[in-house]
Amino acid sequence: MKPQLRRGLVLTPMVTPLAERLAPHIDAAFRAMLDPDRLDAIAEDLGAFKGPTVHHAGLAVCAWILSAFERGTDTEGRQLDAHRTYDQLGGPRGGRTAWRELSLRLQPVFRELLSRATRRWLARAPAALRGRLSAFTDVLIPDGCAFKLANALSGVYKGTGTAAEFKLHAIYSVGQGSLTRLATSGGAVHDSDGLPDDEWVAGALYLWDLGYNDYGRFMDAARAGAHIVQRLKDKANPIVRASYGPTGKRREIVADDGTAVRLNAACDLLMLHQSRVLDLEIELESEGRPNLLARVVCVPCNGVDRWYLTTLPREIFTAHDVAEIYRVRWEVELYFRHWRGATRLDEVRRLSDPVALEVAVLASLLASMLSHEVHDALDHLGEETTLTLPPVTDEAAFPP
Repeated sequence: MKPQLRRGLVLTPMVTPLAERLAPHIDAAFRAMLDPDRLDAIAEDLGAFKGPTVHHAGLAVCAWILSAFERGTDTEGRQLDAHRTYDQLGGPRGGRTAWRELSLRLQPVFRELLSRATRRWLARAPAALRGRLSAFTDVLIPDGCAFKLANALSGVYKGTGTAAEFKLHAIYSVGQGSLTRLATSGGAVHDSDGLPDDEWVAGALYLWDLGYNDYGRFMDAARAGAHIVQRLKDKANPIVRASYGPTGKRREIVADDGTAVRLNAACDLLMLHQSRVLDLEIELESEGRPNLLARVVCVPCNGVDRWYLTTLPREIFTAHDVAEIYRVRWEVELYFRHWRGATRLDEVRRLSDPVALEVAVLASLLASMLSHEVHDALDHLGEETTLTLPPVTDEAAFPP
């Protein structure tokens, strides 16, 4: 007697008003970056190929970017995953050796695409900063992201604690929701040394962690009209000029003989206001630069005192405001996490050729920018549209 089979799952395609509005936005974002014929023309213009080639360059670029969204395999790397995606797109067949050679020649194409995509993204109107951040023209966060490489690349990208390591140094814009600057190096390069060169943006707020702690940099940014909030190192011992109490009353800090007092001595001698939250006026020193008055606040968090160095005026921002604003720095960590998890940026340990490594990294960055463009379009659409879900039918219900 044959067992009775359950009726299979049948989903009736339904076109909703929301789907109709989403489709053109998603299509436009993909077409702007992944038009195979246009990409093929860019490759030709850049001289990536001299003479006929087995593969279609435009489809190859699309394959590399789209494969960055796929789940990694245990036995194959980024090269073979991109090749498989290329075959699925219907590109002219060729061997693996020809595919690898093609991928290396596409390096200038990926560089040009990232440059164009970045300019296009930054040309859009930035999101309006809200709340306490509305006082700034933008919030800019420098940070670094490192991941391990094949040992064969140790001569090119020297690591720290590992033979080979690749590091991206970036400046993230909260207003733009993306990077404004990007530089690369080996993992052994310190974050502070790898900070991309750029002019300070007047009126912008910079948030950086202990890896960028440099009084000279702080002073240069402040004198250029930028605002800064950064963590203060444990060993920092600046001159303290005054302490401000909970009511805002100023207490000048000076030794009995009229000389300046540094932070450690002021704490040890109980010269500061006896409060869990401290708000100090300090004086920074850096060789070759005139001294600068700045602000240091101490705010307890989970039983640990957190010290911050800032230019934010106490007349507008309390010590707790400073600590809360610094937490915005977490946005760049989430951006890097998206790179690693969603676009396979750290899945490059099988690549032993530095050019192939750059192609894979650039493809991941382009995939990330593509996903952000789609997300941005849907965000704007969501502001105008009320989401209504289609009714659930019997065909869409699973048996108990």
